[in-house]
Amino acid sequence: MTREQVQTAIQEGIPFLIKMADGEKYPVTDRYKVALGKTTVVVVDDNDSPHILPLLTMTGISYQKGAASS
Repeated sequence: MTREQVQTAIQEGIPFLIKMADGEKYPVTDRYKVALGKTTVVVVDDNDSPHILPLLTMTGISYQKGAASS
């Protein structure tokens, strides 16, 4: 994955799922629960736990059904 691909997904405001090389999946339900760095993405889950994800190990993004975030 590239930084630009993740940035586009965040800007579109549609909930999405980040897929990792190890099989883990991280839902991004709100654009305010994700932060984008140069080489990492931080996703905050529903329990307010942060997950620091390296861009190099991301394998894809899947958009989810649901309303766009404002």
